[in-house]
Amino acid sequence: MEKVKVNFLIVGVLVSFCLACQEDVEIEPVSSPLKTTANKVAPHELWSSEIKLADWEQIIQEEERFDERNTEVSIFRKVTKQGKPLFVHYMPWFRSLEHDGAWGQHWTMTNRNPDIVDASGKRQIASHYYPLIGPYATRDKDLQQYHLLLMQLSGVEGVIFDWYGMRDILDFDQIKQGVESFILELEKTPLQFCVMYEDRVIKEQERRLTALQVQQARNDLAYIENQYFAHPNYYKCVDKNLFMVFGPAYIDDKADWDLILSAINSPVDFLSLWGSRATIGAENASGEFAWIDKDHLLTLNGYYNYVIDFSTNVVGGVAYPRFNDYYVEGGWKAPSPDEWTIADGGITAFDASLQASIAQPVDFLQIATWNDFGEGTQIEPTLEHGMLYLTYLQNYTNVPYNEEDLMVAYYIYTLKKQFPNNRSVRRMMNFAYQRAIKGNLSRAKYLIVATIERNGGTFL
Repeated sequence: MEKVKVNFLIVGVLVSFCLACQEDVEIEPVSSPLKTTANKVAPHELWSSEIKLADWEQIIQEEERFDERNTEVSIFRKVTKQGKPLFVHYMPWFRSLEHDGAWGQHWTMTNRNPDIVDASGKRQIASHYYPLIGPYATRDKDLQQYHLLLMQLSGVEGVIFDWYGMRDILDFDQIKQGVESFILELEKTPLQFCVMYEDRVIKEQERRLTALQVQQARNDLAYIENQYFAHPNYYKCVDKNLFMVFGPAYIDDKADWDLILSAINSPVDFLSLWGSRATIGAENASGEFAWIDKDHLLTLNGYYNYVIDFSTNVVGGVAYPRFNDYYVEGGWKAPSPDEWTIADGGITAFDASLQASIAQPVDFLQIATWNDFGEGTQIEPTLEHGMLYLTYLQNYTNVPYNEEDLMVAYYIYTLKKQFPNNRSVRRMMNFAYQRAIKGNLSRAKYLIVATIERNGGTFL
């Protein structure tokens, strides 16, 4: 996602003073990422030592008799320690050769080839970071369940989907299909979702704003209302549907927004990117959400303390682990002296941006992002960081789970992919997922151990 640079007039001395005086909300240190655990006992081996297994066929019969209607109610939290709902910004644009017939551009950019595999088994992808499970497809149900279970076990409230309109140009239709496929699986969980619209996609029709483009934007918003707002899992900020725009980055006339937003009849809290509410009009937008800027905390704290009025705006706070895009290396952008990064320093940037946000009266928090590998802002598990960011969130959200529990999602996904044609393995892992998503981690681990002891497998 291309970033919109925000320049706020901030007096450096005042900002420094603000940073020094800001109230601290302490979050305890988290465990080390998986990449440092090579000498530890693998989780499934630990589980094996604690479990006495029944006969394989007996286990299957027990699971077949399992009635989801009478199972335990999920105990996943809905309020964090600080009482601020936590959402993850989600990119639904990934495609894989196995699932979609070709590698999508967000794994390849212009010069990467995931069919090239190095000696360690890593595919060549357009990112400085590598997913723990390898490159994947958004529309893969196995992937969706993996991500949803990780989110639940981390205490996430819901998903903010990046949405590129309803037209079948470039990869926009594939992105829409990815969102709608994911929603079908999400609605089987307690998680919620909302949509962030990319108005800049309108310029792909013509390079100047026309009546046709305004109508297309109206059609997009009407589609969002008809297809998404009615879902029982669509998130409401108080009693209004939360709806966001990443910008506006292209439609910059209030009169156009007056017309476009009139296509929505439902009550909405419509939020623009920080510093952009005036472009849409105060009567059209309920507020703004913060994002990532090259000046990191200088801009973030400056925005909170000197720009946004919390008393008259719905405000989305932000936390992010780093910014380290692959656009130049991947051929999507020419080298420029304006290139910038935000180093992660382990958990440092993530902790600092989250602490800055929770110290303010924001209405919700948005993690930017769950899986933007192109810009290097992902918090989903990677080879480089393991489960580091999710274990941090577990501590923040106060869920009764830990890194070992997160590994349940990894084992379920990995076993399905290592034994794609073994119906009994897939069936057992479907049982394990249903148990885990309902909150019964001990039974899910039992099923994983039984499957590994019967079929083997290769794991971290």
